Amino acid sequence: MSKVKIAIAGVLGRMGQNLIESVQFNEGVDLVGVFDKNPITDELLQSMKLNSNIATTSDAAFDQADVVIDFTSPSALFMFAESAVAHNAGLVIGTTGLEKKHFDLLEQTSKATKVFYAPNMSLGVNSFFQVARNAASRLKDYDIEIIESHHRFKKDSPSGTAIKLGEEIASELGRNNKDFVFDRQQQIAERKKYDIGFSSIRGGNIPGEHTVVFHGEHESIEVTHRAFNRKIFSDGAVNASVWLASQTNGYYNYKDLLKS
Repeated sequence: MSKVKIAIAGVLGRMGQNLIESVQFNEGVDLVGVFDKNPITDELLQSMKLNSNIATTSDAAFDQADVVIDFTSPSALFMFAESAVAHNAGLVIGTTGLEKKHFDLLEQTSKATKVFYAPNMSLGVNSFFQVARNAASRLKDYDIEIIESHHRFKKDSPSGTAIKLGEEIASELGRNNKDFVFDRQQQIAERKKYDIGFSSIRGGNIPGEHTVVFHGEHESIEVTHRAFNRKIFSDGAVNASVWLASQTNGYYNYKDLLKS
């Protein structure tokens, strides 16, 4: 079977560097392109131990790749979606902080090419979602709080993973994001019965930690996922790229991958 040709957007960033390592250790893929908002020079390619003949612009990378991996920013999605359609390249999106307009864009893009979106690419986290759903189904009358911790450089809050965790729990309980509470400082009132609260911590170099707490009248139950290394996210994104390359055009998520 031929190898999947992968390009990396935002290669100079923290996740970009992790993605290079994950691609290099995956025998099922070839790295054919890397690009960033700043030019990729020969010196940079050498410092990253990459071949000098790979694509180093967005247009060239999309042209050569089967799948482009993007962990950059929501604003970049519009250009990347257009390029993906123009070059018939798949998109694996791990960017968080997306709004409705971005999800609408991904949905529209998936009619012309393959799109995979997950706010967290870790197999463990996506299994954690299922564990949390199972717990919620048994603890329907418990108060639910979600706590997430990340490194000082993370810009969005709460994390995309925390929001996804809340959505999974809400779906299990027949609720929706109208029950989400992000800032209790603005609410001088008692906790409502169906609130799902969110708290965020930023500091140090924490790759990611998510806890859902079920508070009962006389007990509390906590379920936690801790990431010890960002490689779990980059490995997951590369594995998702390999899977996506064999799919037909459409909009996919981690549940689709786990079912296959």
